[in-house]
Amino acid sequence: MPRQTERQQESDEILELIAILKVLEAAREEDEPPLPDDGNGDDEDAERPLSELLMLGLISLHGQRYLNERRHIPKGNVLTVLLGDWKHNFPDFFRSYLRVTPTTFDALIHAIEDDPIFHNNSDTADQLPVDVQLAVALYRFGHYGNGVSVRKVGLQLGLGFGTVVKSTRRVIAALCRDRVRKAAIRWPSDEEKEIAKQWVEEKSCPAWRDGWLMVDGTLVPLYARPAHFGNNWYDRKSNYSLNVQLITTPDLRIIDYGIGLPGSQHDSTAWKKTRLPNEFIVLLPNGEWIWADSAYPLQFWLMAPYKAPMKFLDGNDLFNYYVANVRVRSEHAVGYLKGRFSSLRGLRIRIDDQDSIGFATYWVIACMVVHNFAMVHERDINMDTDTFFLEGLQVVQSEREQAEQLDADARDGELEIAEERRTEIKQQLFEYLDAQASNEHAE
Repeated sequence: MPRQTERQQESDEILELIAILKVLEAAREEDEPPLPDDGNGDDEDAERPLSELLMLGLISLHGQRYLNERRHIPKGNVLTVLLGDWKHNFPDFFRSYLRVTPTTFDALIHAIEDDPIFHNNSDTADQLPVDVQLAVALYRFGHYGNGVSVRKVGLQLGLGFGTVVKSTRRVIAALCRDRVRKAAIRWPSDEEKEIAKQWVEEKSCPAWRDGWLMVDGTLVPLYARPAHFGNNWYDRKSNYSLNVQLITTPDLRIIDYGIGLPGSQHDSTAWKKTRLPNEFIVLLPNGEWIWADSAYPLQFWLMAPYKAPMKFLDGNDLFNYYVANVRVRSEHAVGYLKGRFSSLRGLRIRIDDQDSIGFATYWVIACMVVHNFAMVHERDINMDTDTFFLEGLQVVQSEREQAEQLDADARDGELEIAEERRTEIKQQLFEYLDAQASNEHAE
């Protein structure tokens, strides 16, 4: 059930007690004759029923804004140091807190500062500066666990608890606007597509260059069981979670995504709800295809490695090896995202209704937007040695070890055609490898 506030809990208890007292008082009035009037006419001397006194107390309870006495709580002042000295003199400290470089941070401010959500035109309720609100949101995106609860973030950053929540919501709304989101997460240009195809060719064979995209699913755990159809969110890893589908290129950039389904949904099911399966004719022309793992349904435009028992047949293990050489970049992309924004390892959002599902979804999208944005503005950072990337690799490796290998029961009409194509591209790989071996032998 959804959590109740302390005021709601006390109100329910008082109402229940009033109902019981009303019944008892009515029974007592029937059993006892009324007392004679002493003639004083003093109403104050008349004993009021306890139920009436409790009702007055309930009215008083709802008549005050704060249930407990307000206290002055000394708070930290990390934000002042973070946006001042550390931003200019210690960019590595700045990046460890907010997960982006100072240059990327300034570019993000420029991208969202004109959003109307930061301009309420109020003379009495001025908002915090946009850079402060952005810092609050990025700090929450980049951390997880009990230490990133609203209360502890507020105490550490020196802000009111309500201010932390409002700032985060405003920044998420600004990042998820079409103007910002579509600029950060977009389909590759022809030049970018060619670079991706060259990378695939180098890792496999020329015939495989048209398989320049990868898809992989990941789960974003929730810290508590959702009250909104809770069992539907229970995943195969015994967590409550969101299912997220990421379509990426070999440079680890996210170009499309699918999100919103609960973690109990199989990747093959969640994948069918995304854009690419419904528009593959337009998005993957001229025989292009996308790589996936064996949990996805094999189709003419979606290639996956062989599963048991077929993977044990001659040649199939070698085929799977080269598929893994290409497909591993999709796991790297997931790891890089979770390494940068640790909140995606355990999201502290309660799913109590449809609105909270939407908020959790937009939280994940906002993280993806900033991640792609940072990759563009931080090209000078070596990805293979980036702390976020290395942290993320540990995360995805741990997830892979914990997850059971599930079979995807793909029995649609395209399976036979897809099998023929997989055999064809496998043969193309072997011919290429044989030709290379012959050339080396001739030399």
